[in-house]
Amino acid sequence: MSQDTDTGQQRRSSTGQDMRALASKSLTLAASVIRILTVIFAAILVIHVVLTVASANPTNGITTFFASAANNLTLGIGDLFLPANESLKVILNYGLAAVVWLIIGVIIARILNALAP
Repeated sequence: MSQDTDTGQQRRSSTGQDMRALASKSLTLAASVIRILTVIFAAILVIHVVLTVASANPTNGITTFFASAANNLTLGIGDLFLPANESLKVILNYGLAAVVWLIIGVIIARILNALAP
């Protein structure tokens, strides 16, 4: 009878360890996905800045794609600074949004990694 009890406790212990390992892997994976997404968002903003500052053809499909995507990723700070120079305006506003995305990614990833058992 005591052998059955020991086996049951071992199974519960093993199941608990498996659940902790799964939770840890899931949180680590989520942190990695968040970091990748926020880096991609920042890259889209930076590409838009480069295309705008380099005076890329605004009717080109690639330029239009990045301008549209960047406008959706500004986090509401796309018009925070309003200097007279259009290039400076894009650099400041979209560059700041890119930095904010990177900071968000780092903070969320660190929180998720800290929560991983």
